[in-house]
Amino acid sequence: MTSVIEYFRSVYEITLDESGARAALDFLVRYDIPFYGLRSEGATVSLRMYPPYFREYCARRRERRFAGETRRRLGFAALIRRHRDRAGLLIGGICALLLMLCSSLFVWDVTVTGNERISEHAMLEALASEGLYPGAFIPSLDTEKIEQRIALTVDGVSFFSINLRGTVAKTEMRERIVNTEIVDLQTPSNLVASSDGQIVAVEVTGGVAKVHAGQIVKRGEILASGIIDSAALGYRTVRARGNVTARVTRTHSVTVPLTDEQTVHTGVTHCTYTVKFFSKSLKLFGKDSIWDETCDRIEEERRIYLFGVIKLPIFITKTTYAEYETIPVTRTEDEALAEAKRRLLTWREAELADAEILSIQTETLCDGTALTLTQRIECITDIAREVPIGTDTAQGT
Repeated sequence: MTSVIEYFRSVYEITLDESGARAALDFLVRYDIPFYGLRSEGATVSLRMYPPYFREYCARRRERRFAGETRRRLGFAALIRRHRDRAGLLIGGICALLLMLCSSLFVWDVTVTGNERISEHAMLEALASEGLYPGAFIPSLDTEKIEQRIALTVDGVSFFSINLRGTVAKTEMRERIVNTEIVDLQTPSNLVASSDGQIVAVEVTGGVAKVHAGQIVKRGEILASGIIDSAALGYRTVRARGNVTARVTRTHSVTVPLTDEQTVHTGVTHCTYTVKFFSKSLKLFGKDSIWDETCDRIEEERRIYLFGVIKLPIFITKTTYAEYETIPVTRTEDEALAEAKRRLLTWREAELADAEILSIQTETLCDGTALTLTQRIECITDIAREVPIGTDTAQGT
């Protein structure tokens, strides 16, 4: 600690020959001039003085020097004097030092661990809304309050903690366990048909079956009743459950116009670059206000690393504006048919994923402006739909 104080306070070192050292020491003692750090190295002796006492020493000695006497200044002030011709370098070094000292008071990075269903981006946005973000002033952060707010406001978070390690805010979270669907066995219900069809199989695990294999049913007809008439217990209601598979016909149509509009990129792009230091942004060059309406906007953010390892709170954002235009597109009948088949396949995979396909009948109609593709699909699927007793579609036994 003493050496640091000496460095910034600045000291003077006087070196003398042995013969001159005796006379110099007698001189200092006679005029009561304080000194310290007296040491002997071979044929020379050196000692040190603080600036006020060195100036008194020089004033009394004037231009005279003892045998072999040399004088030099040590410390920060001497460094400035030696590099006074390189003021820019010196000022830059001082600014860098001050920046490092001040930056330790700000958050450089925020990390999130423990998230599975909740995205890291969503958590960082929630933390930023509570005041924790790169560039936040560390002494002003109330981490306990932020922890409580995140646990209350972010859906799905059961535990949240913040650990400030230097300039990095490391957050740890635990998500709530998603409960599996609770099976309600108390609410009475019926099973009704979701579509017309011919019953193939009946598997009822709750309630009383009202249909049998081979029977033709209409949409809305009760397949299994939740009302049980017992000679011993009388009428009671239960929840009807089970699967009723039937042979059904599903019809779906897709219309594809032969003339349409399509958005295509022209190949013209414009880029702007923005530097973000902590939470402050500075646009380097480029204007983006005139590009928003006719261009797609693509942003790429890149973080700056020191020596490729240490994360710095500096981000470079590249915004690319890709110009597009709308042009008319004419399809041939074959192209329209291919597009219609693609759309029908997408619908079938979504709506009939669990169905057993028996047959598909396809009908194509083109009137010169659009092509319509219709499919009649024979399949076996579960048509049972549970409806609480008391609603219009659940009346009857």
